[in-house]
Amino acid sequence: MAKTKTIAEELHNCWSWFFALGVLLLLFGFAVIIFPAAGTFTVEILFGIILLVAGITQVVLAFQARKWGGFLFTLLAGLLYLVVGVLLLVFPLQGTITLTLLLGAALLLGGIFKVALAFKTKPDMYGWLTFDGVISLLLGALVLAGWPSDAVWVMGLLFGIDLLFSGLSQMMIAFALKYAGQK
Repeated sequence: MAKTKTIAEELHNCWSWFFALGVLLLLFGFAVIIFPAAGTFTVEILFGIILLVAGITQVVLAFQARKWGGFLFTLLAGLLYLVVGVLLLVFPLQGTITLTLLLGAALLLGGIFKVALAFKTKPDMYGWLTFDGVISLLLGALVLAGWPSDAVWVMGLLFGIDLLFSGLSQMMIAFALKYAGQK
């Protein structure tokens, strides 16, 4: 009977790519943490570009599939994306302030939902969900407490922290892959 390989054993030869990605993300994370305002505006501009491209694509789709019953809603959604994307690109500071407000509100609401879910699933996942929810609530409260004055740097800092931990995770995955199957 042939032994089936684990995913880690299958990916063993790719460990260096995971490690390189981890190092790259780690370096970007440190750079964004050191220069959080640049990170914030980069995120804001990229989001504006994504919305602009999505809006143009959706408007084109609406006209290409004109006979479809969803033409009007597809067109309106595309125009909304297009307008918001343009506004984010033309007014980056106001866009950053608005996105930071939305981020704070999303963290607060997400935290409330996670804590509510923790009480609903008690005792199975209570501890970790409660922890996750409380962290989200605290982050949301911190973001909103400093809004709008902290808007210029807060998204960049959070993005940098995310990149840093993503880099560390990729590096740990790389080490696990490197030593997979060497038992």
